[in-house]
Amino acid sequence: MNLLLSAYACRPTMGSEPAVGWSWVLELSKYHHLWVLTNGTNEKDIEEYKKKNPKQLQNVEFIYIHFNSKYIFWYKEWERFERLYYFLWQRRALRISQRLSKQIKFDYVQHLTYVSFVLPTYLYKLKIPFIYGPISGGENIPKAIKYPMSMKDRGIEAVRKLSQSISIQSVRTRRAFKNAKWIIAVTDETRQQIPFQYQEKVKIVQAIGINSDFFSPNPQCESKCKPLKILMAGRMLYWKGFNLGMEAAVQALDEGADIQLTVLGEGEKSIIENLKQMAGEYLNRKIHFISRVKYEDMKQFYDQFGLLLNCSLRDSGCLVVMEGMSRGLPVICVDTGGPKVNTTAECAIKIEPMAYRELVTKLKEAIIDLYKYPERRTAMSKASYDHAIRYFDIENKVKEFQKYYE
Repeated sequence: MNLLLSAYACRPTMGSEPAVGWSWVLELSKYHHLWVLTNGTNEKDIEEYKKKNPKQLQNVEFIYIHFNSKYIFWYKEWERFERLYYFLWQRRALRISQRLSKQIKFDYVQHLTYVSFVLPTYLYKLKIPFIYGPISGGENIPKAIKYPMSMKDRGIEAVRKLSQSISIQSVRTRRAFKNAKWIIAVTDETRQQIPFQYQEKVKIVQAIGINSDFFSPNPQCESKCKPLKILMAGRMLYWKGFNLGMEAAVQALDEGADIQLTVLGEGEKSIIENLKQMAGEYLNRKIHFISRVKYEDMKQFYDQFGLLLNCSLRDSGCLVVMEGMSRGLPVICVDTGGPKVNTTAECAIKIEPMAYRELVTKLKEAIIDLYKYPERRTAMSKASYDHAIRYFDIENKVKEFQKYYE
């Protein structure tokens, strides 16, 4: 088949959104001829990859959409005026697609990234069967938690909810839903945001997968016993819930649990400093901070730990949970968003959203439980690995996705 893909974020050397675009392109190229619309800032990395891997992507045509820097001087990738730039990019992507569709007979057009219905796509306007997604954007911090936030963060959440409401009611989004052959939602929270009349089109599929080589060699669960080494990782943002995990770990240490916590992540310095203060006397003894690990070293890094603690409150995907499970790590998580979709009771202790203090207590109890019963941890480790191979392997995921095209 001939597929036209919109993958604004698509880069082989990054995680998050660029990894979503890249992994889908890489796997879909095994089955179809692809024309990929992507941001011009990705060109250098993509072309370098193609030079190093000449046998791959032979049936992929990358269409790099650039803007004259004279007029886009105000833009800085991933930071300054990103949303405005993305809006303009989507407009240009539509015009290029309209010209391209007159030359090539496409079987489908699919929107891949950004993975959000809050941000626009206009490819539904093409007279080509349209697949909308994967998309997220319906996730919110559960009210029950009453998570402590600054005035700035509360403002961000308020604006975010307003954006959700405006976007879901907008003509642009409604037409995208109406014209879609399939709507691929990342989480159940996003599915619930989609109007009732389009629900029969909705499939829940996680946006990202794990490359096959990440699963080998098999993780050795038996060597991960004493002390119990716990990993908590992610971008240092307020909605990642690091405070919950830190308080729970400190309380577990206070009660005598022989654990070590490693916190991995970059982001807001104020959050990092606050977490270090919360660690108190355990800082640099039982609780350690690491700012960054090279992406190519992450597999070996995960293998140093026996448990993954994730307290994200509205994460649509949560790659760290998927990667951790792919290395056989049991998971303790708040039962929301991506972790809710990606985990089962066999491989994770999933804690329902509840009042902040109660949630900390439940997280602490889960840590102590898995510390006291290594045999349960070992069983969960095997279940995590088996689940990850079955559901996260990007090759299997895209292969399964072929039925939607067919």
